[in-house]
Amino acid sequence: MAGSYSRDLRGRVLAAVEAGESVEAAAERFVVGRSTAYRWVTAAREEGRREAKPMRGGPAPRIRGEAEAAMLELAGDPNHLTLAEVAARLAETRGVRVHLATVHRALRRVGWT
Repeated sequence: MAGSYSRDLRGRVLAAVEAGESVEAAAERFVVGRSTAYRWVTAAREEGRREAKPMRGGPAPRIRGEAEAAMLELAGDPNHLTLAEVAARLAETRGVRVHLATVHRALRRVGWT
């Protein structure tokens, strides 16, 4: 995924449009997408926002609290359960239905490899 554009670039595009340059011409001159330039201009006009919105976090982890403790107990079982087996037992015992990839991410989050 590409990174975000700099504040300086956004400001230069907005300044050019405010100085009378067309959005298309400013986008071409500063080498940004036409749609991006239109979104920046719209946000500046309608919301007064000249900077990017702050990045949002992702969804909250599905396995946390009691379910996380149960997962750690299951993962530490000397019978060496697979991720799929841990996920199945979490569903049986805690009612937390998750994909094995979710179990993997939760284990990584708590330091298991």
